[in-house]
Amino acid sequence: MSDNYVILIPEDPHHVPARERQQKALERFREIAPRSREIKATMTEAVRFFDCGGNFERILCPNCGADIPVPWWRARMDSDYKAGFPLEKAATPCCGVQHTLHELTYEWPQGFGRFGIEAMNPNIGRLDDKLKVEFEQILGCSCRVIYQHI
Repeated sequence: MSDNYVILIPEDPHHVPARERQQKALERFREIAPRSREIKATMTEAVRFFDCGGNFERILCPNCGADIPVPWWRARMDSDYKAGFPLEKAATPCCGVQHTLHELTYEWPQGFGRFGIEAMNPNIGRLDDKLKVEFEQILGCSCRVIYQHI
């Protein structure tokens, strides 16, 4: 059997919301996804990668819209992982504009962060824009929504 997760991470990979904000966000997630198998907050000292699992389709350059070759991306991921994901800018192979791995356009969304809230099998489909804005207000930051399929 496969699992689906809805994950919210701050757009700023280094941002960790205050504990009270985390608790309010968890409570709100439990209200909108009462049938979820698990809802939890994750906080790490180092930046980590929040992936979309089997939903992955492609990676695009945010500047020119060209496909980013997966081998190039994997090499950057390996290099950044070994350095603790400093998310330093690098020239993209398509147009040479400098971007961090977090700034690339992922279809489906993925990203990097020290904090995330995730709901396992929440049975809510996509998080609508109104709820996303509500979570951003609760957490006090812009957020990225990741739909992970494992």
